[in-house]
Amino acid sequence: MYQGFLLDDYKVRTNGIIEREGPLNAFLVGETIMIANPSEALAHNDYLEIQVESEGNIIVEDQAFTKISSKSNIKIKVEGRGKRINWLLHPYLFYNDSSAEITNKFFLNKGKIVEAYILGRKMHKEKFSSGKIRSVTEIYVDGKLLIYDVFRVDGDSFKDKNLMGKEGLLAVYTINKKDDFDVKRK
Repeated sequence: MYQGFLLDDYKVRTNGIIEREGPLNAFLVGETIMIANPSEALAHNDYLEIQVESEGNIIVEDQAFTKISSKSNIKIKVEGRGKRINWLLHPYLFYNDSSAEITNKFFLNKGKIVEAYILGRKMHKEKFSSGKIRSVTEIYVDGKLLIYDVFRVDGDSFKDKNLMGKEGLLAVYTINKKDDFDVKRK
């Protein structure tokens, strides 16, 4: 099941597998779900919820960065359930003075979850000086919490070399089985 909505109330059901609310869309090709967000930007008090559930293997991708606008207060809730999940979304791009509360929960036996966060657009000379971001990732295997990770920015705390010290973070969680996993952060 896939759901997504941005302050809209309508529902569309297609082929019994994909259900959506709001302007987001999803395309199923084999084991791959491609999430398409026509606006690609979240602003003001937008709320985005994505739920993907599969009895087998599933790959989840999207078509572009999700941009979090300045002076916004965004909430994002992500949940993935399946035997094997490869969650390979583009990064979240935070504009200066943006706020976001992100919750990611995955229930799986095996898979790879890739999360990326970029603060500002350096090449466009759009600097991220300050913001408030909290992203919590929980990964469960056989119903037990295996990984709990938090990415947090409070004001300009990301500048501290002991916390982050740069304008971006890439986290890759690889789960091979219950006791065999790897976490890489760059």
